[in-house]
Amino acid sequence: MDTLATSSALEAEIISVFSEVTRYPQGIFEPEANLEDDLGIDSVKLGEVFSVLRERYDLPLQMRLTPKSLTNIHSIATALEGHLFERERAQSIATTDVDTPPAPVVQSQKSAPMLPDTLSDIRAIFAEVTRYPVDVLEAHALLEEDLGIDSVKLGEVLSVIRERYGLSEKLAVDPERLKTIAGIADGVSQSTARTTVRASVLAPAVMGRNGRDHPAATLSKVLPQPLVHNRLAGKIAFVSGSGRGLGKDIAIYLAEMGASVIVNSFHSRNQGEQTVAEIKAAGGSAFHAWGSVANTDQLDGIFRYIGSIEEQFGGLDFFISNASNGMLARLDAITPEHWEKAFRTNVVGLHQSSLRAVELMKKRRGGKIVTLSSPASHGYVDYFGCMGAVKAAVESLTKSMAIEFAPHNITVNCVSPGPVYGELLDKWPESERLIAEWEDATVCGRLCEARDISHFVSYLLGDEVKLFTGSVLVMDGGISVRWG
Repeated sequence: MDTLATSSALEAEIISVFSEVTRYPQGIFEPEANLEDDLGIDSVKLGEVFSVLRERYDLPLQMRLTPKSLTNIHSIATALEGHLFERERAQSIATTDVDTPPAPVVQSQKSAPMLPDTLSDIRAIFAEVTRYPVDVLEAHALLEEDLGIDSVKLGEVLSVIRERYGLSEKLAVDPERLKTIAGIADGVSQSTARTTVRASVLAPAVMGRNGRDHPAATLSKVLPQPLVHNRLAGKIAFVSGSGRGLGKDIAIYLAEMGASVIVNSFHSRNQGEQTVAEIKAAGGSAFHAWGSVANTDQLDGIFRYIGSIEEQFGGLDFFISNASNGMLARLDAITPEHWEKAFRTNVVGLHQSSLRAVELMKKRRGGKIVTLSSPASHGYVDYFGCMGAVKAAVESLTKSMAIEFAPHNITVNCVSPGPVYGELLDKWPESERLIAEWEDATVCGRLCEARDISHFVSYLLGDEVKLFTGSVLVMDGGISVRWG
């Protein structure tokens, strides 16, 4: 390069690449905005962006980047500018100091992990699956807290590791070792056919009473069977936070019942689009609306998009408020920022989304809103102090909306399931202990499956269900009764 681009010019270039890869409008990319929390750009999408930047700026496969340098566009521009400056300076020295003999090549000394080859291979697999630059994947960084690699992505990584190393279907690694790449590398080297990792992390299974597995065939008998197909034909449903987990299952089930579903995702645009693709592949009707219900500008964009669909269908029939965000921690670890984020998404987002949904429901001469809470909002549950308070607010808001929206022929109810098997439950602190306690407290030996809840939500949306409104409907297998 003859001249080094300024930070502002680099930021503009980087914003252009982000817009190109994510298909977001350039105007939403504030240089200081957090990529994950504010813009919903996850590690996979960030990897795609870096692939383009690497090609455009002829970057090496490995750069000295820290997780902090990837938090926003400004920090990426700063790191990139520093790399380009060092490269330009090195080229300048090489061309001017022609009489200086080249420095001897010295083999770089790796830090001395117990098994350097295994560690290097495991880091490479993490980079391949997550699309993070290898340099970011520090061996002793916490996967969840420092690198943002959740249990779902970790499961994908472990699947590749099992295949590459020819390991058993269940990998014998102490759960504590699953917190870092170094721990996993060490565990892989010592892996045997024994299984000590939770089945829900490494292999699909449903844990029953006292941690015993329910065979899939048995589980299929206890899960609710579908209601009449096409029961919701001609209806339009908006499910917030439906790119994955419970929201995804609700969206898919409503589509199976014949509804046209507007899928919403924020933290992962790809997952939302994948949910839509799955619904369409099964013969259903679905659309994707990206954005956070906690961000007013993005929420306006979501409903502008729904409004454009409404021109085709003539309104909105159902709004299922599933989007949620909150910290699972003891109260002494909860900060004002945690409260703000939780209330913005769960309470303010519900209120603002509902007001917009009501305007579209009026065109259909009525509609139904379903919110989601937890029985833990009425008592103490470990690590649920913040979310319990927030969900109590959701239930109170549900009752107020039920009364105030009634003149528009709109019912509002809250479904309050107990713990639900899946990604969120796996992330719960001390999940092993708590799941066993909760299973023991039920009368049926198991916790909720997503399909239990989807089935009940679908029931509430039926035309024949008229007298439920302002209700908080608990489905937790009797836990709250037994502990009440």
